[in-house]
Amino acid sequence: MNNAFRQHFPFFNAEKQGIYLDSAATTLKPQVLLEATSAFYASAGSVHRSQYDLPQTEAFEQARHLVAERFNLPSAKAVIWTSGTTHAINLVANGLAEHILPDDEILISVAEHHANFIPWQQLAQRRSAKLVVLPLNHDYQLDPAILQTHLSAKTKIVALNLVSNVTGVHQPVETLIPLIRAHTSAKILLDIAQAVCYEKLDLTALDADFYAFSAHKMYGPTGVGVLTGKIASLEQLQPIFFGGKMLADITPEKLTLADLPYRLEAGTPNIAGIIGFGQVLTWLKMWDFHALNTALNSLTTQLRKRLNLVNNLHLLAENSQHPTISFTIKGHHPADIASILAEMGVAVRVGEHCAKPFLRYLAQTGTLRISLGHYNNLEDIEGFLQALETALSILSD
Repeated sequence: MNNAFRQHFPFFNAEKQGIYLDSAATTLKPQVLLEATSAFYASAGSVHRSQYDLPQTEAFEQARHLVAERFNLPSAKAVIWTSGTTHAINLVANGLAEHILPDDEILISVAEHHANFIPWQQLAQRRSAKLVVLPLNHDYQLDPAILQTHLSAKTKIVALNLVSNVTGVHQPVETLIPLIRAHTSAKILLDIAQAVCYEKLDLTALDADFYAFSAHKMYGPTGVGVLTGKIASLEQLQPIFFGGKMLADITPEKLTLADLPYRLEAGTPNIAGIIGFGQVLTWLKMWDFHALNTALNSLTTQLRKRLNLVNNLHLLAENSQHPTISFTIKGHHPADIASILAEMGVAVRVGEHCAKPFLRYLAQTGTLRISLGHYNNLEDIEGFLQALETALSILSD
């Protein structure tokens, strides 16, 4: 199944094909995306501007409907196009600013990506509120009991990742969200960027107020993201960008905002990317998602077992089954290993993974991270392990 899927990615057809193991950072792009993007740039016009660009407008809006369908959203008007997860979270943080008063509290976990840490830190400082950073238990998850001790009438926002980009650990939001609802009236945001490629998410059932992700995390283009959630919550956001298309009326005295989603989409969007993402979502319907994940899970299990055989190798969150795997090897700097792997055509991620507070919490200056996609196969794993053995041999001389 995964080898058939792999054939749709031009990366693997290149003459000097490498081994790509960095899908948590960005997934590879299928041929259908390249074709759709190219077709738009070969056409004329924009979207929502004139009669002659109706085909582009229809494709643009169809992509919005496809997102709503994939994530079981009640309406496509809840799909707000952004430039990515970072833009989406900043849109919420700044859009809710007027609702945050001095001494209010914003809760996050220590495991957040900078994109879900810094906006809340800055909002708290700007509004004289308090940022509460919650620790994790030995399974790298939030403990519901500890969370409950921090919930109060002062809690106005809780912002969490669904899956960590460092450890691949899934937070128990199915338990945490009802707990938050029972004790507060806080708005809840989930960063789902690391989950969208591997999980069939029912966002209505999860019951958060806001969700943010990037298209390039699920075989789509860079520069396209989605903010979505409950209509009533989205309507409370004040726009942070003003300009074309986001208004119903404007006079020298008064601005009347357009309805969702357009009030939060000022200016010309990444039309080619959004249309391309729509084509990717349509293409993904061709595949048996369960079968793809079954093959990927099998590959992940094999890789974890093999890594456990490497001397002095320490896996973070070793009980996780997610295809994102971070590790260190005692006596060797992660960057030295990654540098040699790169020379041998093996792409892995190294460093703090845009999660400096989390790495500091884990007492790590950096880790190596492997993250698999549905296009990876056993040959990739064998090639990586051979390259790792060679790198360690070179570094040990």
